[in-house]
Amino acid sequence: MLDVSSPPVKKTSSGIVYAGPCVFHGFLIGTDGVNDVTVTFYDNASAASGEEIVPTNTYDATAKALNGATSMKVRCKNGIYLELACAGTAEVVPQFAAL
Repeated sequence: MLDVSSPPVKKTSSGIVYAGPCVFHGFLIGTDGVNDVTVTFYDNASAASGEEIVPTNTYDATAKALNGATSMKVRCKNGIYLELACAGTAEVVPQFAAL
């Protein structure tokens, strides 16, 4: 499997991260420091459905460091879809490699 991630792309709303087979390596979350962020990643290229790669979880906006998870190697057959919810502003940088 590939160890090097594709160039980073910042996402600020729900949507397709990548369409097609890939390896999911993880993600980093930036917050506004006030509003908690809830994310779910799916093995899907078109909607928030299918197998969850990262189950729904809420990340604390007041944490004094980056939130997220890295060093994963999850094969995705269909692509990656991000579901992002936040009452304020948030940004997510998914890490993946196209196959």
